[in-house]
Amino acid sequence: MEKTSFEAPPTSPYDFDLQWKFYSSFKEPQPEIYKDGVWRRAFKIGDRLVPVEVTSVGTVEKPRLRISAFSKLNAKEKRYLSDRITDIFRLRDNLKELYDFMVIDEMLLEIKNELYGLRPPGIGASIFEGAIRVIIQQQISLRVAYVMTGELVGRFGEKIEVDGEPYYDFPLPQILANANENEFRVCKLSRQKARYIKELALKVVNGYDLEKIKRLNNEEAIEELMKFKGIGRWTAELILITALERMNFCAP
Repeated sequence: MEKTSFEAPPTSPYDFDLQWKFYSSFKEPQPEIYKDGVWRRAFKIGDRLVPVEVTSVGTVEKPRLRISAFSKLNAKEKRYLSDRITDIFRLRDNLKELYDFMVIDEMLLEIKNELYGLRPPGIGASIFEGAIRVIIQQQISLRVAYVMTGELVGRFGEKIEVDGEPYYDFPLPQILANANENEFRVCKLSRQKARYIKELALKVVNGYDLEKIKRLNNEEAIEELMKFKGIGRWTAELILITALERMNFCAP
């Protein structure tokens, strides 16, 4: 199998291991899986399902990530993958201003030292994926949401194996649009959440372009997202924070 590898430089400081130990499940595919210092998932690139793994080859103060795709990529495909990894890993985040603020308080300083280099990852390679994952997280713990998301990905997502290791992609809208309620219930989802997911998937399949929301300001994006059943203001704000990197406000 051909392989394309390249490196990406996160802003400093950045603790790769801490990020994914803190925000991942090593049991259930989200679709990402983090295990033994290797982050992996599959991405749909063109008409191909491409397994990708990411490892740290730097330090917290001088971070570098190595991105390896088990496929030959042209320049456009490589740029697409680089952009997805940059967004998911939040490689552009600058923690300096936050850390400068935290040093003035003893308790905040203790948290800073304990979690130095940690940044929350983005969820999803697309707004559709991010929105579905946030809908699943509504009113439940993150641990339970990981289990449900893992069931959804394992049942409906595409999978490819490399050396016996599975690499999953998030389920495509057309797959979720065609699923029935009983199939969602097997994934431990409530009937209500199953309906929300299916209806959002149907809208996308019928031509709605969720990615256009990236071009809207915060309030416009929230209003647009709230047109979908099951997405209230809290969910819309969390989608903006986790899937669009809109960090200039906080969901209540």
